[in-house]
Amino acid sequence: MAELSEKKKGIEELLEKIPVEKRWAISAKALSGLNLLRIIFIRSLMGKGEGIISPLMGWEKYDEVSIKTWGEGGKRFLPWVKETFNIPVEDAIGADKLVIVAGKLLQGPEFESETVEATPERVVSRVTKCVWMERYNEFEVDPALSTCPAGDQAYFGEGLKAVNPKLTYKLTKAMPRGDPYCERIIEFEVE
Repeated sequence: MAELSEKKKGIEELLEKIPVEKRWAISAKALSGLNLLRIIFIRSLMGKGEGIISPLMGWEKYDEVSIKTWGEGGKRFLPWVKETFNIPVEDAIGADKLVIVAGKLLQGPEFESETVEATPERVVSRVTKCVWMERYNEFEVDPALSTCPAGDQAYFGEGLKAVNPKLTYKLTKAMPRGDPYCERIIEFEVE
């Protein structure tokens, strides 16, 4: 038992030598890589009418379920981030901050974005570097294989609605569709 405790202590000492930023980057890269492999695997099972899943579910149903799952995730994660980090979301600027913090938490240090327009009623921001696009490029996978744009729309759209029903989210450009960045518009309905 003492030997096991010493081994655990040795592992902890090794991990402590790895800077937190590096550990976070490795974790985000591993999780996004595993998710991409999941997408590739499911798509290969789907086939084109001849796959294992395709006759049972079909592409449209698969995409519908996938997008609904993303929306449900956003409904849970964005309110949690808002409360955990005490991010006020009383206008579009606060909502943009929430979306950027959530994006950074989900994607790690590879995630980069910039806000190009900001008023309390409307914010336009752009994701210029995305963990998913990085993995697509590393694995040489066509980004069109994923439901990323629709998933992003559902995740942040439903998440912001759960935080404040006066908020709307629209993904107007998306790197997986060939755009140079993903552009997001957040609007706050003023009474």
